[in-house]
Amino acid sequence: MNLEQLFNHIKFKHVIGTFPETQINKITQDTREVEEGDVFICIEGANFDAHDYVDRAIEKGAIAIVARKPIISNIPVIYVSDTTKAMAMLANAFYGYPSDQLKMIGITGTNGKTTTTYIIEAILKGLQLGSGVIGTVGIKINDTFIPTINTTPDSITLQRVFQEMNEKDVAVCAMEVSSQALVKGRVWGVDYDVAVMTNLTHEHMELHQNMEAYRAAKKLLFAQLGNSYKTNKVAVLNKDDHTYAEYREATVGEVLSYSVLDSNSDFYASNIVYQESHTTFDLIYQNESYSVHSNLVGQYNVSNVLAGMAAVFALGYSLTEIVATIPSLLVVSGRMELVAKEEDISLYVDYAHSPDAMEKVLETVKNIAKGRVISVFGCAGKREFEKRPIMTNIGIELSDFSFLTADETMGENQAEIWEMMKPGIPEGATNFAYYENRVEAIYKAVEMAEPGDIILMMGRGNDTRYYDTDGRVYHFTDKEASINGLKRRAQLQK
Repeated sequence: MNLEQLFNHIKFKHVIGTFPETQINKITQDTREVEEGDVFICIEGANFDAHDYVDRAIEKGAIAIVARKPIISNIPVIYVSDTTKAMAMLANAFYGYPSDQLKMIGITGTNGKTTTTYIIEAILKGLQLGSGVIGTVGIKINDTFIPTINTTPDSITLQRVFQEMNEKDVAVCAMEVSSQALVKGRVWGVDYDVAVMTNLTHEHMELHQNMEAYRAAKKLLFAQLGNSYKTNKVAVLNKDDHTYAEYREATVGEVLSYSVLDSNSDFYASNIVYQESHTTFDLIYQNESYSVHSNLVGQYNVSNVLAGMAAVFALGYSLTEIVATIPSLLVVSGRMELVAKEEDISLYVDYAHSPDAMEKVLETVKNIAKGRVISVFGCAGKREFEKRPIMTNIGIELSDFSFLTADETMGENQAEIWEMMKPGIPEGATNFAYYENRVEAIYKAVEMAEPGDIILMMGRGNDTRYYDTDGRVYHFTDKEASINGLKRRAQLQK
């Protein structure tokens, strides 16, 4: 594709210079990636402005610049009113509108997005279909894993990945769609067939400022399913969540509802039985009952399984065959994952880092614990301050004993974080202790535990990189600390 062919896809533009017949190598917004023959797009971020780096892009071989502000250049410049939107349009065109050729499922919500994508992936594998996953953990193309930085990558990365998925015979792609991606246009141009809502709870106030703006951001996924009925678009909505009526109204697509509480929903989980290692329930759809066995535990995971099954069903696959794949589900790494067990003491890690997620996972653990629930958690730095006392209160109230500690401070002072957590300590509570060092807190929890107890470490899940108060980054996982804690316990008991 040459420059003229590419920029024919932008209707409103002002071109300075003459397009050469040269074939485009690629398009990029990152000067570090610029190579000979590339088109460089000037994106403006919170802490940078790519218009300031045009000279560097030209030096490295760029053959055209897309800009919003006046720049000095000896190569063609294409001026547009919105470079972010232009980037999405150009990425779609350059890679041949690859999401049109895939069956696309977008999952949004505060909690459960990652788990739901991996439930969908397991179903697809069970149906012997090529699968793609994009989200917090990374990108998977069938069995190939690619690490990422953002939950939802930028539009160029997305379109390139979609093209690769088509080349690798992926039938369905399930991707997490963050609220940040929706408001910043990262998913503009992605042709979703199914949009899934998990739930909406207090989170990301550092970006959205209030719940109204956060709810509106998530709603964009459903509003952007389009107004055409040439193709069948489906919104899979959680009838147990307060967004149900509003999002149902926002989409022109057909709606499949799911619920663990409302028997009038399309997908309803009845007769739920919780065990330490699995959950069983009956799926009721159009007065037909399907027995479901899942290796995921907790009510919130029943909801996630319902969402995953409904999403794949919405694409036209057999419900009977979908249900038959559920027993093969594996626990998602870092999501209510049993990472160690010894002397009937079970150690779980979970990514819960919001009040609602903590409440749900602690209630799940209380339902399956034979003995006490011992929690280990902190509050991450550089995130909304107001939820810190709320999380502290929930952790102590719903645990038999809590070890409060540090989460990733991201350069924020841990002592200040702890001061913000303190007001959440219930009056007169004595069932807690504070250790600034997270490893020490985990070791103390393991020392305290008795047979039948469950230790639940929340906030980090399977994260491997730890950012401390001084801005240092090093390797640390709750799982490794747990295993080392058990070894240390065994030595102390000799």
